[in-house]
Amino acid sequence: MAIFIASTKSISRGKGQSAIASASYRAGVELEDKRYGKTHDYSKRSGVMSTDIILPSALAAANAGIDRNDLWNKAEAAEKRKDARVAREWLINLPHELSEQDRKALAHRFAQTLADRYGTIADCAIHKPTQREIERGADPRNYHAHIMFTTRCAEINDNNEIILTDKATIELSDNKRRSLGMERVSHEITDVRQLWEQIANEKLTEHNHELIDSRSYHDQGKDIEPQIKMGSVATKLERDKYESELKKAVQAKEEGKHYEIDKTPATVRGEINLMINERNRLVRTRELADLRESQLFVVPAAPTSKYKPSQDSNDELEQAESVVERVKQARIQRQIALAAAEKLEKQRIAQRQRDIAAQEEHERLLAQEEARQAKLEQQRARIAVEEANFKKQHDHISHQGLSSQHRILKTI
Repeated sequence: MAIFIASTKSISRGKGQSAIASASYRAGVELEDKRYGKTHDYSKRSGVMSTDIILPSALAAANAGIDRNDLWNKAEAAEKRKDARVAREWLINLPHELSEQDRKALAHRFAQTLADRYGTIADCAIHKPTQREIERGADPRNYHAHIMFTTRCAEINDNNEIILTDKATIELSDNKRRSLGMERVSHEITDVRQLWEQIANEKLTEHNHELIDSRSYHDQGKDIEPQIKMGSVATKLERDKYESELKKAVQAKEEGKHYEIDKTPATVRGEINLMINERNRLVRTRELADLRESQLFVVPAAPTSKYKPSQDSNDELEQAESVVERVKQARIQRQIALAAAEKLEKQRIAQRQRDIAAQEEHERLLAQEEARQAKLEQQRARIAVEEANFKKQHDHISHQGLSSQHRILKTI
């Protein structure tokens, strides 16, 4: 059964990311960052099936061309802000039921449609799970595409060179979009997800495969509890534990011993997802059992002679519901913990701001006092100079000899 995945994220300098480094990693090639004079080399990376630059149809018709290194250096150079978004990535899951050529055609059609819609350039890299990832527990059917788009529209200048100009509409803020009579970006992203659903289902229909659905499980009416996002840190912890247990098993086998691999999750998120998987398995088992029993019954007659009671007891269903409740409680506790942590963080930030304000006020008062003292010193120095000049003039007059007229007047 094909799985629907179509998610997007921005690649931003504010997160310490680089469009050049991201493109190098996804394409598995070496790229030079001219902005910082660095080289990103992921040419030894495995699992990359194909990489292609996809231009808007208008530029392709004009026989314009650009290589990956030049493209992403221009994308970086076009942004001046230190927290600017330098690229947008769409991650799509490619149906494993299709052939390699069909999967590639699907990814390219999706990328071409978005490139034409927004006037941006796409860099499409198709990946498959590596053998090492499969050994760690990855699904070998996980074919997917990383499609990076420039955040600015591409045009051709007078020298027949590709340049990046204004921001694409999907990159505009909600306020700017509202002023242009457009809906919020979230609506745009929903439209793009539905676009991928439509494109993929057209190809799946051709081969009579089950279709994908962009709606949530709840909207589809399915009793499936979605897993929570693991994140890079938790994923690394789970991977490290698995590799450690695998090494212990290999070492024990070499020594002629048996070692049972500990499959207990290493993180709380892993435990929650394990409970969710168990709950979904039990619910699905119960649904299949109910379906089998309903098909064996002929209403209103009694069950046929082939009927066998379900081996799935109500205890399992209760266990499933118990797992659901535990998952919900775990999520509630996690939300409470996150809310408490967020509150503490806000308090810490507020206290930090108060401390900074108090420090700035203290420094302002110190600077004001220093300026007042400096002014007093200047006044004292000026008074001292004036007193010295007065004293000098007084002494000069006191010791000056009397003129002849003064002597005559004194004699008289």
